[in-house]
Amino acid sequence: MRLLLSFGLVLSMSGTEIERAQQTARGREPERQQFHRRYLVDLQDATVTRFEVITEFRRLVLITEEHILRGDWLFSRSVRSAEQALEAFRGVVAIRSSIRFNPLNTFIASPPYALAIGGPAGEQLSAVDTQITPQYSTPFKARGKTVTSLIGATIESVVPTAELRQTTRVVAVTLDGKELARTVVDFSRLD
Repeated sequence: MRLLLSFGLVLSMSGTEIERAQQTARGREPERQQFHRRYLVDLQDATVTRFEVITEFRRLVLITEEHILRGDWLFSRSVRSAEQALEAFRGVVAIRSSIRFNPLNTFIASPPYALAIGGPAGEQLSAVDTQITPQYSTPFKARGKTVTSLIGATIESVVPTAELRQTTRVVAVTLDGKELARTVVDFSRLD
């Protein structure tokens, strides 16, 4: 059994880091699941169900896994292809949260949820630019029409890696300035 080592938040993906990410993606399923588990925080909250962190290193693991799944094993050994795939994501960390709505909701659009990040010394939370992607149910018949309902949303913020550094930060979901859920992310324990 191979031991997965954590090196801390990678601030700049070198060729060695790219090869290490690709090697992780080529690993056995249990090892890959263990790797990804460090980046996920499942909550027992009725509305905010999960936080997820996607560092540049993890993004390359995910991209490489996708290529392998499609049968493109050459990608998993090409540093140049990996560099091209990462070009748009250089120097950033994505933080996502999954929101679930009550099935009886009457929302037409997602409420304005946002992500906020606290400083390394426990400073006050600061809102960060957040994108909201609504999630709809599969189409169903209601009153003679085919409709869908809004069942949740994924919110995502992209933060420069240099701002996060290898520190511990509070990450929270807010709605109208009120905190709904929070977690603590130790970026020194993530690649």
